Amino acid sequence: MEPYEHSKRDGYSLVKLMISVVLVMILSSFAIPTTTTVIANLELRGTASDFAGLAQQARITAVQKNSTYSVLFNLTSGNGAYVDLNGNGSLDSDEPMIQFGGTATQVAAPSGVTGAPTNLDAAGGPLAWTAASGNISYNARGLPCNSGLTPCGSNVNYVFYFKDSRAFGANGWAAVSITAAGRTMVWWWNGSRWTN
Repeated sequence: MEPYEHSKRDGYSLVKLMISVVLVMILSSFAIPTTTTVIANLELRGTASDFAGLAQQARITAVQKNSTYSVLFNLTSGNGAYVDLNGNGSLDSDEPMIQFGGTATQVAAPSGVTGAPTNLDAAGGPLAWTAASGNISYNARGLPCNSGLTPCGSNVNYVFYFKDSRAFGANGWAAVSITAAGRTMVWWWNGSRWTN
């Protein structure tokens, strides 16, 4: 058996290797922004879906316990929401809570100014009703109500908006609408209209 001799054809030249590296970098420059947008969209949609689930949990608990419960946003650290089971206005260890994903925060209605989406309940919008503002409460019948009234005033609709901050000053938007009958729906802003 003769020892193996290297020839000029073995392996890759430095030029071929550099061309491969440049091609990978060019392809990555297109893929990375798309990937970060997809991840941000998933986190924002997860936040809206988690909030819709928490609202439904508050509704079910109100019916089961024959009481009124509110969903509040005033966490002492981080962004999130919780069901205030004992009515003390602060999060306790035994209360259901969600943490918002990524940079998502609960914000006021966007009103369609400076690149922001229009309100879901605006004229010509997808909702045929006007939303109340403030924290949502559920009465013993499981209907959304305004806990600022005694007894908890019913026949109230709500829309909660969520926004995240993205690269280059862009924002993503999601919303959760809750009808006076308690129907919850999650919405996404696709850049030109609300979809669900």
